[in-house]
Amino acid sequence: MTRARELADGVFRPRAQDADQGDIHGQVGENIRLLAEAGYFGLGISAEHGGLGADEETRREYAELMASACGVTAFVQQQLHAGGFVGGAPDEAFRREMLPQFASGKKFCGVAFAHLRRPGPPTVTAERVSGGFLVNGVAPWVTGWSLLDGFSLGAVMADEHLFVYVPKEGNEKALTPGPRIPLAVMNASDTVQVTMTDLFVPERALLSVRPTDALRQSDHCGITGHVYLPLGCARGSIDYLRALAEKRANARLIEVADAFAEEVDRCRAEALAWTGACANLPEYKERALHARASAIVLAVRAAHAAVTATGGSAHLLTQPPQRLLREAIFYTTTAQTQDVQAETLDLLVSPDCWRA
Repeated sequence: MTRARELADGVFRPRAQDADQGDIHGQVGENIRLLAEAGYFGLGISAEHGGLGADEETRREYAELMASACGVTAFVQQQLHAGGFVGGAPDEAFRREMLPQFASGKKFCGVAFAHLRRPGPPTVTAERVSGGFLVNGVAPWVTGWSLLDGFSLGAVMADEHLFVYVPKEGNEKALTPGPRIPLAVMNASDTVQVTMTDLFVPERALLSVRPTDALRQSDHCGITGHVYLPLGCARGSIDYLRALAEKRANARLIEVADAFAEEVDRCRAEALAWTGACANLPEYKERALHARASAIVLAVRAAHAAVTATGGSAHLLTQPPQRLLREAIFYTTTAQTQDVQAETLDLLVSPDCWRA
């Protein structure tokens, strides 16, 4: 984590405004290159396949650190970090070929299966054909398109979910990316919609076939796994408040930063206490959802405090507070399920909202 902290504090945080206001080929792309050179795309890939094989605690600490420094960099890396899914591929030769390239950052693997959570008719479907699968449909959100070498794709196949790896090279006729989707936040992430037309995926690129309720079960066990980006955003606001307090010699801002820091620590502790390992406990869902919603609301409150403390200049695009607030809002809907949405709304209308 030493190099990660050096990059976060020495490079990403000071240039976060440039990254936010630029595009994927500017500061964001440079940040991704630095992370790849340092080996951080191999965090979740085993040492056997050239990765760092980091434990869950380290990966969570890393996510929080990156989000505290530069939200769009943290988000893009998370979306280009899907090479780890290949670790579950049945074809051993395929794993040995691809995983070292993802771990080293020589190739970037995106992800496209959030659409499987959507109600209604499937947007991406697949069928078995000789030698593999034929995929058609539209993936509405694929991030980092210009940097991607391929992506992990989810599709509905009869009454199952199919997950495959799709390289861009060789599939130019079957893959049609739309224009970059204009976003109020993470606009530099180069997120696009991708249409698949008779896309053939060979059997060796199969990652898994799962029951349709497996994703729901995965979401259930991973409720608190998504708290670290909003907690990192809250930390970014706390760091900003401390720096502003020092600049203005304002003791009240130190008190505010300290109060938020205590809340971050409590929320992190609650999330760590209610991981998926506790999923079979009767109180798990209620406690895990509370930790998740608390992190979401805390990120927004801390960023709002940064805006308040700054004054009118907080609205300048060159200033961190408005970026931090936009990032906090973004994390409100990241990997949002109906349960997370309901718990967040309940907290927002509760007096407890002000002390997550």
